[in-house]
Amino acid sequence: MRRLQRTSAPCQHNAPQPPLPQQRPGEEVWRLRDTETGRLQTCELRDNSRAGAGWDVWVLMDGEPLFSRRRGDEAKARYVANAMKGDNMRGGDWVENDRQAEGS
Repeated sequence: MRRLQRTSAPCQHNAPQPPLPQQRPGEEVWRLRDTETGRLQTCELRDNSRAGAGWDVWVLMDGEPLFSRRRGDEAKARYVANAMKGDNMRGGDWVENDRQAEGS
């Protein structure tokens, strides 16, 4: 029977993990503000086609990711983004928000 030998090496499972890579922001395609709460919802398109992953449609609420959808090409991603914008605006509480109006 073989005996395990103890080593003086520290345990690796408690070692600090390296930070996750930061996502670069994509192209903002729309921005809406909720008229009741003032919350800001934005939609970004991110091109991951170089890696063979298609295009991501990201919806963010006050700058935090809410959800995303992946599509095979840019045209389909833009269609999904515009459909989501239309769905929000049909509800009546969301209005278009101009980036320039935010700074003033």
